[in-house]
Amino acid sequence: MKINSQISVKNGFTLLEVIIAVAIMGASMAILLGAVNRNLVLASKSKNQSIAYSLAQEKIGEIELQGYPQVGQEQGTYEEFPGFSWYVNVLPYDIEQLGTEIRIVMVDIAWDEGNQVFKVATAISNYK
Repeated sequence: MKINSQISVKNGFTLLEVIIAVAIMGASMAILLGAVNRNLVLASKSKNQSIAYSLAQEKIGEIELQGYPQVGQEQGTYEEFPGFSWYVNVLPYDIEQLGTEIRIVMVDIAWDEGNQVFKVATAISNYK
């Protein structure tokens, strides 16, 4: 008794399967790298905004410690934070009903060559 059987053994993948797998992996890597790049940009922006917030808070504190500010404008840069600069504008604000003078202090912290600005304002009175 003779059994004529043909058993086909398939070892490995076809060229088409390999090409499709490489294309899928390549597309996945491109998407992942784009997401990583976007996350790095957002992390850098967040870091700069946090620095600007701290610098603005520090500048407002300095002005408050100096006492009642004079009307005018000042500007400067931060040696410890290259690329960051500050602008202070003090304006008079008079409300007769209060019986005191008020100064509006506006602080701008700029970075990225002035393209990004964080602004904060406060009011200081000479009431004693």
